[in-house]
Amino acid sequence: MAEGAGNRQQSTDVAGPNPLRRSQPQLPAFHLPLRVTLMIDCAWLVLLAERVAAALAPAVAVILLFLAAAWLDLPRQLPPWGHVALLAVFVAGFLYALYRGGRHFAWPDRPGALRRLEHDSGLDHRPLTHIDDTRVGGQDDPATASLWQRHRQRLLAAIGRLDLAWPDTGLARRDPLALRHGALLLAVIGLVLAGDGWFRRIDQALLPDFAGTGAGAEVVIEAWITPPDYTGLPPISLSHGQQSQTAAASDAPLPVPAGSRLLIQAQGLPTSGLSGPASLRANDTTIAFDVLDASTQRAEAVLSAGDRIGVGSGFGTVAEWAVRLVPDLAPDPDFTAAPGVTERGVLRLGYAARDDYGVTDLRLVVSRGAENIEFKLPLSQVADAPDGGRLARGAAYQDLTAHPWAGLDVELRLVARDALEQIGASAPLAMALPERKFFHPVARAIVEERKRLAADWREHRSVARTLMNLKEQPETYDKNIAAFMGMDVAARHLARQQFAPSQLPPVLQLMWDTALDIEDGGTSIALQEFRRLQQELMEALERGASDQEIERLMNQVQEAMNRYMQDMMRQLERAMENGIPLQRLSPNGLQLSQRDLNQMLNDARRMAQSGAKDSAQQMLEQLQRLMENLQAGAPMIMSPESRQAQQMTNDLARLMQRQQELLQQSFDAQRGQQPGQQDGMGEGEMGRMPGEGRGSGSGSGALGQEQLRRDLGDLMRQFGNMFGDLPQGMGAAEQAMRRAVEALNKPDFDGAADAQNEALNQLQQGLQAAQQMLQRQMGAQPGPGRREQMDPLGRAVTRQEDDSAGGNTTDGFGVDIPEAGALERARQIFEELRNRRNDPSRPKQERDYLDRLLKQF
Repeated sequence: MAEGAGNRQQSTDVAGPNPLRRSQPQLPAFHLPLRVTLMIDCAWLVLLAERVAAALAPAVAVILLFLAAAWLDLPRQLPPWGHVALLAVFVAGFLYALYRGGRHFAWPDRPGALRRLEHDSGLDHRPLTHIDDTRVGGQDDPATASLWQRHRQRLLAAIGRLDLAWPDTGLARRDPLALRHGALLLAVIGLVLAGDGWFRRIDQALLPDFAGTGAGAEVVIEAWITPPDYTGLPPISLSHGQQSQTAAASDAPLPVPAGSRLLIQAQGLPTSGLSGPASLRANDTTIAFDVLDASTQRAEAVLSAGDRIGVGSGFGTVAEWAVRLVPDLAPDPDFTAAPGVTERGVLRLGYAARDDYGVTDLRLVVSRGAENIEFKLPLSQVADAPDGGRLARGAAYQDLTAHPWAGLDVELRLVARDALEQIGASAPLAMALPERKFFHPVARAIVEERKRLAADWREHRSVARTLMNLKEQPETYDKNIAAFMGMDVAARHLARQQFAPSQLPPVLQLMWDTALDIEDGGTSIALQEFRRLQQELMEALERGASDQEIERLMNQVQEAMNRYMQDMMRQLERAMENGIPLQRLSPNGLQLSQRDLNQMLNDARRMAQSGAKDSAQQMLEQLQRLMENLQAGAPMIMSPESRQAQQMTNDLARLMQRQQELLQQSFDAQRGQQPGQQDGMGEGEMGRMPGEGRGSGSGSGALGQEQLRRDLGDLMRQFGNMFGDLPQGMGAAEQAMRRAVEALNKPDFDGAADAQNEALNQLQQGLQAAQQMLQRQMGAQPGPGRREQMDPLGRAVTRQEDDSAGGNTTDGFGVDIPEAGALERARQIFEELRNRRNDPSRPKQERDYLDRLLKQF
């Protein structure tokens, strides 16, 4: 009866709105243990999972089939209308599956949960069900209530251990062929094949290709990393695609200069929808691509942080590259040697500056206390450093004798800047600024007054009176009108009542120029003008000025140099007229004339016109070094034999110059140019040995080479008659010239160039041997009681240092002296470039580039 009542109550609960709540409680609810209550709730959840899984299984199968088709890229292989039809089929199938599975769905109730728990636990007589039963009658009878309470306790004691089995969806019974596993297997295969583009393919499957980008379009990503212009590095190209051989990620990071500009373009990625547009992952951030059309998008960024560059689409990464940003370090300048002082008191500097990509500005900073003065220094020799980066070398002369700090202790420091305006400085170097010595009493007195005025401007009246007294004695300074006017103007300015410190610099400069004019007749002033114009020319070459500006400065430098040489000659003539003893010049080496210096400047002019700006700067530095050390004087008295030997050595050096000019003509002929015209020299000038007086002229080509061979033969006979032997290499040079003549008569310019280059090398060896023979002839070998070897300018010849990096010889200022084999290497490079240009298998763009490159040479 109780069981029947329980059954009727169960039917009522099922029909009620809340199956878990009993509708007719007669007594207070019987409190079940916590473990029983938890197990009942778990049983209810198991029933819910089984019914939901059974209802959704068909819809899940349709979704798996759609994912498999999307990941296998099947929708993109169909035309747009077919793609739309396929989407409609999947949508209809999905809706039907939801309807079919959900029409029999019912929420589980408490009696069902109790029964499931009793069944899985193997409980007999359904104790969990009956424990919730209620009495039908005897509600007020205490005996009945007590009996009913003992009945419930007996049922509770009979429960024992409770177990619950895993959910059973019943799919195996409804799908005996296991088609659901086939759908899952296809989806897994498609996911593996899609790889990182799994989300992008889902997006493409949901959006038909109405834009007409093409079914199965290949995804191509191209990236260009352009380093900053100042680095001089070429752009870096990266690519990724189905046919690309570039890996998406490399184990070795790609070194990229910091500040490089990244331009990346993607084709084939979605430009809209769930995964569009794509995103650029760089600088530890994400940047959205700009859509150019239906299939192309682009993004730009300046690389400044991070170690990855990637392209993302949706939740996936399409391409990725590992990079290593290389920071631009500050430059590191330093002195290559201790600063020296010339005989004129000019500060001589040798320096170098190292930087990652090159120094843009280098200055000499002279400090005394809290005050500084700066001077821009030229950088003419720039090359790759052995340990990386760029190394710039240079040499400069700074005339600070006119500065008020002359003779005082100062600190020298090199300060370099790179393209990013980063500053690097050398360690300070303490020294006393060179001070010029004046021997003329009036000039010395003016300089002393100038020092006193620079130290205390309030002494301007006293200095003015001294200048007035000096100018009133014109016989003491040879009645020099310019000196008289200079002292008079300076004295009048200093004697003004309104004289102020701001007016001091021009007066100090005027006093200095006046003292120089009295001391050396204005020669130093002419040299200062040459230095100023030469510095302007160096700066113009460094900044890449126009050809017109460079030509104008070249002319001004040449005029200033000629004025200086003329002033030196006038000074020498005045000294000879006044009976002043002249210093003796060394007999060793060639003696330079104004023509020789003009030839060096013309060589620098031609280098600048041909685009070899660095070579022109080096030539100008060498010219300045010669000018700073140039001496005017009488040569040492030599015997007739020594003078003849000296002349023979000079003639051999000029033969080398003529051979080099003929070799250049052969190179020009190889390139199809008119020989002998680029240097502006006529045929007669090319074939004549300067200073010979024999009147033997020759032209270019075979005629000029044959005349040069005959002149060499005459010179060989002279050496044989004087020394009884020939300098080493002269015989081989004559044979090489003979082969060059035969090649030019064919004409065979390649063979002629080879023979002429060999002749030039042999002549260089002969010149060295001839100089040694001359030294032995004159007894000038170094030793006790002997004069040290001097160069043509009267300077002691210092030990030359070998440049371990390039194999060249450098002087004390770091200026490279190329080997004779440099011409041969240049010719080999030229031949290789020409062969590549004439190779039809090379791309037209490369051959056009080589053609433009060869036109510069």
